[in-house]
Amino acid sequence: MSLAIKRAGRFVDLGHVQEKISRDAGRKFSEEETKQLLDSLVKKGLLLERAGEYAISDRGREYFEKRWRQIREELNQDYLKVYRAKRYYPQVADVLLEFCRDRWVSVFRLFTGRAWLQRKLGPRYITIKSREDIEKWLDVHGIDFIPYIHRVGSDRPDWLVIDFDAGREVALEETKKVVRAAHELLLGYGVEPALKFSGSRGFQLWAQFQPHELPPDYRPKQLRSEKRERNFFGFYADIVRFLESRISEKLPGLTTAETLKKEERTRKVLLDASIIKPMGDVRAPYSMHHKTGLISMPLSLKELADFEPEQADPDLVAERYRRRGNEFQLKPCSGEELFRDTVEWCKA
Repeated sequence: MSLAIKRAGRFVDLGHVQEKISRDAGRKFSEEETKQLLDSLVKKGLLLERAGEYAISDRGREYFEKRWRQIREELNQDYLKVYRAKRYYPQVADVLLEFCRDRWVSVFRLFTGRAWLQRKLGPRYITIKSREDIEKWLDVHGIDFIPYIHRVGSDRPDWLVIDFDAGREVALEETKKVVRAAHELLLGYGVEPALKFSGSRGFQLWAQFQPHELPPDYRPKQLRSEKRERNFFGFYADIVRFLESRISEKLPGLTTAETLKKEERTRKVLLDASIIKPMGDVRAPYSMHHKTGLISMPLSLKELADFEPEQADPDLVAERYRRRGNEFQLKPCSGEELFRDTVEWCKA
């Protein structure tokens, strides 16, 4: 696997392989043991050797693609995610780019036992404009793509994003109830949202509005935790808070819009308005979640009832995408009635 996650034709020295297999096996491999292992794989045609360096062969890649499925629990799980990401993303790169172009993008990079969110390359924020950009990030183990909710230089979000973050004691079916209630509420306002799985334990609804200005009588909802300014980001965040207040009437005690400490909302579903801000980011549709290795896949509302996270396996999503294409379509709509009620709620 250590060689299978390398770009085709990439040769590495014996010391590199020795370090990786010693780490994953949990014991020290000597240079002699490592060389014997590598040479045995060369003889089988699974590796190539050149001037003391090694690379996986095409036959080796075919073999490993079958073999990892038989022994997946024995493997380094973080590197397995990287391996699978490198096979998955070329199949969905075009749709991923739709949500990354013209905006900054944060990227989660994953190595053994550690992941971190990278926002900049040197002094500049990250941009992803092409398939080649995606491939470069995959080469350095960037597997989770988190675009900003606004374009570079824009003073407003492009999307209304409702992120449903389930507390650890909330059952999946309870989260689904909240999502359905929110979806129904938005449809009642003439807003048709797109639904997707988060890749972990939650879901998201996204909507896009036709060009509009801030309602002239809008004043930000006053919160104890922050001083707020009158702008588009605050308005969209208040829409999320307003929707939560309506849902809580139907499902009392199950939801919150307060970004409390996690231990204080273990039995609630958070409708997270905090991501709607300048430099706020959100996982792209069809991106892989760096913790679970599952895909943030689009769903129809009809599919939600029977959905299980295992359905977001990269192979299954890639096959679905080949058959159906991009299912995360945002239809710009008028939010006039929703805006009106949000403004009145803020006043109250």
